[in-house]
Amino acid sequence: MDKNLSLALAATVLSFCTLYTPQPILPLLSAEFGVSAADSALLVTLTLAPLGLAPIVYGYFLQAIPARTMLRGAVLLLILDQLAFFFATAFWHLLALRFLQGLLLPAIFTALMTYCATMARPGEVRRAMGWYIGATVLGGFLSRVLSGALVEWVGWQWMFVCMGLALVPLWVALRYTDADAEINFQRLDLRSIRRVLSDPLYRHCYLVLFAAFLVFSGALNLLPFRSSDIDPAIGPFGISLAYTGYLVCVPIAILSERMIRAIGGVRRALLTGLGVNFIGLAAYLSPNIPALFATMFIFAAGMFSIHAALSGLVNERATEHKGVVNGLYVSVYYLSGALGSWLPGYVYQYSGWTTFLYLSALLLATAAVFAGKIRA
Repeated sequence: MDKNLSLALAATVLSFCTLYTPQPILPLLSAEFGVSAADSALLVTLTLAPLGLAPIVYGYFLQAIPARTMLRGAVLLLILDQLAFFFATAFWHLLALRFLQGLLLPAIFTALMTYCATMARPGEVRRAMGWYIGATVLGGFLSRVLSGALVEWVGWQWMFVCMGLALVPLWVALRYTDADAEINFQRLDLRSIRRVLSDPLYRHCYLVLFAAFLVFSGALNLLPFRSSDIDPAIGPFGISLAYTGYLVCVPIAILSERMIRAIGGVRRALLTGLGVNFIGLAAYLSPNIPALFATMFIFAAGMFSIHAALSGLVNERATEHKGVVNGLYVSVYYLSGALGSWLPGYVYQYSGWTTFLYLSALLLATAAVFAGKIRA
């Protein structure tokens, strides 16, 4: 594997380790700062929302910054942001630091995603994107499980510090990437966005992604509260283990190209993934902790089959405007994640877990309609 691609994948894992750290400890932070479950979910929402909006804005100035300089600068600021959590004494301090983190991560993620696609040899773009998604999955899993474990061992302040210090070797290693890597941050102006969205294939892909990831991120954000409701004695590390099923996504992402061929194409792969998620929603009706944890294997497998198929397809078709296509993909992914981490909190707070599952099923059915229109 190319040195630059290998380093980009390692950078993806470590960067994603900072993204979901508050998720398994939301009940703990909710109790410590005296805020509601829906308000505590803002610790995830305020990081995901800038991730969705920033690719539209960043393209206006990132073209003037060398890729290596931009990556190292963003990672250094991310390290300082993580260390600052040690001094946070109010809930709004946490929100401000998480929002700042959301402003830094888009530069890193958009660069890494485009970098992986650029470094791939002709005909191997889907495979490279599969490795990239596998790296995001591993980072997301480590983010949740390590935070749950570290909070019980050293407390939540030191957990954030440890996550920041883990980024230091990455910051040093990025110095050795090729300075002239062709990473083009094309401006996502209205004309370029309209040009991409005028293609029905991209439009339907983004709609499927939006609905599916909104449901998935909602379930993952509510999982700690659902676990605590079922078993009030469960701790942060026990909750974090609920995300173990997330690991099933690594082989799915890496082997996605073979799976798509075996299933019979991208459209069938998308419908199959959505069908698996329907099964996951039904299994989540069980008021049992082991069943709740086991269902994550099903639900995550469905979502990342969809994600791998969609990202591979849009990158393969993007013979031009690749930066715009990727920027829109990242925006849709994280805007749906932001809404999914926020709105379901109110549904859960006022109507309960079952209502959330029914509404999620309706969204997945809508996604299935758009998936059926994709011809690939």
